Amino acid sequence: MEYLSLEELYKDLQGAFNVKLRLIGKYYSHIKIIDIWDYLRINKWSKDKGLTISEMVNDIIDVDIKKVDLFKREKTK
Repeated sequence: MEYLSLEELYKDLQGAFNVKLRLIGKYYSHIKIIDIWDYLRINKWSKDKGLTISEMVNDIIDVDIKKVDLFKREKTK
């Protein structure tokens, strides 16, 4: 499926982001969907070609939340 905008893709991935937030629990409650989105969009997906939606969902579920946390902290400095 082709996406016409990043917003459309972002909306379709909402379910996977919500699952990830439930998986990381209260310890990382400061991590929001947009933080995971930005981390993956900048550090992983921008380097990949021909990504499928299932690969992106897998990336969301498997992302190392410690790296997302560090990315967020660096971004807010």
